[in-house]
Amino acid sequence: MKRTFAVLLSLGLGVGTLPASALARVAANVPVDSHYYETIDKLSGMGYLSSLPNGARPYSRLQMARWVLEAQKRAGDKPLPGYLAADLADLEKFVAPELASLQDGQAASDGFQVRNVRVGTGYLHSDRFSYGDRRTASTWAPFAGNNGHKKGRNDSLYGDVEASGNLGHEVALGIRGRAAWDKDNEGTASLEEAYVKTRTGAWAWEAGKQAMTWGQGASGNLLLGNGMKPLTTIQAHLNEPIQAGGFLKFLGQVDFHGFYGRLDGDRAADAAAWGRKDYDHAGLLGLRLDVTPVSWFTLGMSRISLLGGHGNGLDSHDWGKWTYGHNADSRDKWDDIGGFDFRVRLPGVQFYGEMYGEDQAHGMPSDWGYRGGVYLPQLTRDGSWDLVAEMAHTNQDWYVHGTYQDGWTYSGDMLGDWMGNDARKYYARVNHYFPGADRLGLYYQRTEKDRGGNGPVIQELGLTGRKKLKDALYLNGTLGYAAVKQGNKDHALFAGAEVEWEM
Repeated sequence: MKRTFAVLLSLGLGVGTLPASALARVAANVPVDSHYYETIDKLSGMGYLSSLPNGARPYSRLQMARWVLEAQKRAGDKPLPGYLAADLADLEKFVAPELASLQDGQAASDGFQVRNVRVGTGYLHSDRFSYGDRRTASTWAPFAGNNGHKKGRNDSLYGDVEASGNLGHEVALGIRGRAAWDKDNEGTASLEEAYVKTRTGAWAWEAGKQAMTWGQGASGNLLLGNGMKPLTTIQAHLNEPIQAGGFLKFLGQVDFHGFYGRLDGDRAADAAAWGRKDYDHAGLLGLRLDVTPVSWFTLGMSRISLLGGHGNGLDSHDWGKWTYGHNADSRDKWDDIGGFDFRVRLPGVQFYGEMYGEDQAHGMPSDWGYRGGVYLPQLTRDGSWDLVAEMAHTNQDWYVHGTYQDGWTYSGDMLGDWMGNDARKYYARVNHYFPGADRLGLYYQRTEKDRGGNGPVIQELGLTGRKKLKDALYLNGTLGYAAVKQGNKDHALFAGAEVEWEM
């Protein structure tokens, strides 16, 4: 993808000169699998947000507090339906310290504290625990969770604790721990997320591990998803989106993200077991620019490079070629995926998409993959029913590379969408919202993997629910069936329940 980086870099550096009437204080991030992202999406779809959230997550607690203020202001002219008023009230409590700081202009008193505790159990009746994808050197499973978790067969039990907050006004911390037991995974305990965040001027700096997603997909993200375990990175990004000024004013709201991390230290050995080659501790470098020129359209431009590794380091000449995306074919010391994603918000409907090229040719991304979808937030007048439907496609060259033959993976999981290469995915979900923050959802997903190689076809149907038991206490549930057909047909049945307590 020649010149792609040069464009992103020049725009990103230009952001550093943009005016900022008030530089926001540092705030901890909201984990990307929090149900409050659904609340933000619903408020946006129903017309209660004047700004349009972009496709780079996680958002900070302060950013969510700003959206609360937007929704409160709009609700003065357009009363909220009961179910959405309950969701907004819960979000107001969740970001109360940041909300207070925005309203009175004082520093937020948001000390480090436990935010969320979840305890869950489930039962999976399945012919297999997981499946391997030889082409992409990855594993997958029906009903797979976030952060690299795959449900074990028979009974399972897990607990999850998340804590975050500020140390002073310029430092924020976040940690998340998980312990689980089941037949296939046996007993596990891990510190899933742990990061520190600070800022200088308009820029925020982070170090540690946390889940990130780049893109607009409802069932996954082609470029960067949270199906893998969180990667340890260093990050630089704007502390909050900034209004462009001067000759860049036409860009509107601007946001910029960059990160660097290292992948597994056993990639070479894993690849050798398959008669392939790879490099230990290959680097992962990501750059993203989001622009929102008008309140109804946002565009994200991204490039992620898998590069270097032990015995494959880049010298100054290599870095020069990488900067402009020079393609050396089999002599490449990096593998790129880059392109754009977008969302269009219109009254009663949203359209979104992702279009990325894997590798590059003749100055532009090539081997395109795409995702397209529609979100209907108001199937009924009050929005108590909504629908999202999407389709995604990759060609046979996606997620594979001659230099990095252990795949576009981290610890065996895809960095992007688990559907892999030469694949198609169809997804639809309908939700019904009840008064008092309760809801039910029904989804169907069909994934056709490795279509040219007679790969498996996976069909998954699930019913999900959420009930508010009392203030800050919720019951979440899932009931689902999946079929995996590749010659023979495997079946999987899952039932699970989870109690979630917010502090």
